[in-house]
Amino acid sequence: MSISDFTGDAALTAIKNEVDGGRLYLFAGPVPTSADDPLDMDNVHTQIAEFTAGNDGITGLTFAAPVGAGMLKSPAEVWEATVAFDGVNAGATTLTPTFWRFGAAGDDCRDAAIGPRLQGTAGGPLTNLPCGDQTANGANKISVDTFVVAVEAG
Repeated sequence: MSISDFTGDAALTAIKNEVDGGRLYLFAGPVPTSADDPLDMDNVHTQIAEFTAGNDGITGLTFAAPVGAGMLKSPAEVWEATVAFDGVNAGATTLTPTFWRFGAAGDDCRDAAIGPRLQGTAGGPLTNLPCGDQTANGANKISVDTFVVAVEAG
């Protein structure tokens, strides 16, 4: 099956409307089967970073309007986070991210999904999320310049 760019853009516009104002989280641990699944922060998962606009800890992230069945992060925003481990390996000196989640406002992406949520592997082809070792000292800042949500069209 394939869909038109128009259909892809319509689907992504609906997703954009649901997740704009949310946050992007970077995690270490086994990648959950579904974005709906809760994480086991006590035994296997560790949050590495929580991205907000300008790393202010308050302002949610937004996407630009979908074009050509793709949706990019808003170019007007700096998606940034301070590396600070939280979870089973909170005391580690370095961790390597394995997956990310983008949750709507109010969803910390740890429990079972309470609303729309996106999930992908760290280092995927459409993001420039940090995928190498991260050091948690509360001062290291990381940012995302490119982040794309796409619908395969054809």
